[in-house]
Amino acid sequence: MELIIHERDDISYVAIQGRLDATGVEEMEQPFEDAVTARGLPAVVDLSGISFMSSLGIGFLFAITKRLKKTDGCKLVLLNPRGMVKSVLMTSKMDKVMPLFYELDEAIRAVGGDPTSVAEVTTTDEKTVVAERETDSAPPAAPDNILKLSITNEMSELEGLYAAVNQFLESHRAPYRSGYAVNLAIEELVVNVIRYAYLDDDEHTIDIGLGVIGDQIILEIKDSGRPFDPRDAPPRDLDVENPDVGGLGLTLVLDLVDSLSYQREDESNHVKVAIHIRAEESGELWSTVS
Repeated sequence: MELIIHERDDISYVAIQGRLDATGVEEMEQPFEDAVTARGLPAVVDLSGISFMSSLGIGFLFAITKRLKKTDGCKLVLLNPRGMVKSVLMTSKMDKVMPLFYELDEAIRAVGGDPTSVAEVTTTDEKTVVAERETDSAPPAAPDNILKLSITNEMSELEGLYAAVNQFLESHRAPYRSGYAVNLAIEELVVNVIRYAYLDDDEHTIDIGLGVIGDQIILEIKDSGRPFDPRDAPPRDLDVENPDVGGLGLTLVLDLVDSLSYQREDESNHVKVAIHIRAEESGELWSTVS
């Protein structure tokens, strides 16, 4: 993750680059606090460099928006969200409370700043080094169109998981929307397992399977946590006057995938997600630098 700070006296103007997911939010919390929240000024946040955003990323920005408004009466607007990042913001209805702009001058005016003011630029680069995880025994070899992975219930496992998944998706030339849907389903469902499935602090294994089968991408997630059918999660309140981010992750997943099924078998949760590869998606391909 990278935070680019445009030094100004009238507003806070920053740009974020990278993935605003569970790991990205953790990396950005303190730099963003220092550059935006603590200043108590209206804010413009440039999202043109964000390639992926999950419900945690949306919730992160929304929490800052609420804090600025409540504490200082200030407004936060978003600049240049692209592709599926724009789509998930609109699906979540968060564009109603964090307005979207596509011209910098208009965004600055919207929060009461001076578009003619010149800013100095500084950069905060927050990088996480991901080590390859060693296992005692390698999993059985899978066909080229199948990827099988196992991780433990630690948030630190996510970055290595995404690296493997996205390498697989790129090698199979997955369309942009389908690749985003896979990443979003993994983020929302696996993070939920890591955080809430287990009643103890022991290490547990989560199995993830990904396959490109015909015109579908199939994602399977298996865990030994307490029973939970994601489809039974309470519906999200879409009241734009006082929006609730609870349940947002599942709302976004169900909007993007074509089916989600659940079984409880052998004391384990089995979730299966299907994403159809549509003919109209044949243009832009998914990439880790989308």
